[in-house]
Amino acid sequence: MVTVIGFASGCTLFERTTLDDSAVVQFPGNDQDFDFWDSLAKQSVVTNDDALHGLLLLSDGSDDCKTYECRYEAGVAKGWFDGSWGGMPPANESARVGWIAVAACQILEIKGGLTMQLFGDSPRYCSRELTFMGLLPALSENEALTGLEFTALVDNIEDRQRLNQVFEARKKLKEQQKKAKEAAEAKRISEVLTPMHPSPVEGTDDSNEADAPASGEGATDSDRSTEPS
Repeated sequence: MVTVIGFASGCTLFERTTLDDSAVVQFPGNDQDFDFWDSLAKQSVVTNDDALHGLLLLSDGSDDCKTYECRYEAGVAKGWFDGSWGGMPPANESARVGWIAVAACQILEIKGGLTMQLFGDSPRYCSRELTFMGLLPALSENEALTGLEFTALVDNIEDRQRLNQVFEARKKLKEQQKKAKEAAEAKRISEVLTPMHPSPVEGTDDSNEADAPASGEGATDSDRSTEPS
């Protein structure tokens, strides 16, 4: 069953849709993730409960919570609802793009531009940053994602994580190559500056044997016996 609810805020009317039998209600188990994602992709909107379940699967590899309240508390602990207002939103209500964007920015450790660095993660700036990066459609932080748009966002996050791993591996490889090159250069310079000392040939004697007097040589006249005449 689908219900549309309107919330007035100033001159703006934000419509929220509710689903009584969303994907996470049908397939809440970790071993049902394939059916969950397949069902979610066909939904007109992604609910708060759906989004939390999907993001926990993405960030932790599993969702061990049995209730929506548990999932919400897990999201709060991770900072996913930083900047959001109104407390815990209804489980079956369409999730706002803003808090989903904050969760995505934190999962990807996105620092963003100067504004995000000054004011931190916020629904508005995270939504804009993800749109700028091509990970999210151009939507305001108060709009809702369809189930297909949410699954596409999760796919984009996973692709970005793999790309970040490639960049990190390349960075480490360059650092290793630089260190190896510096070590080789240091060794070459050391060999150039170190004087060469030829080692003596084994078995040779450097003593001045030639200077030693031969047997019988060097005797004085007084030492010689005189023959009788």
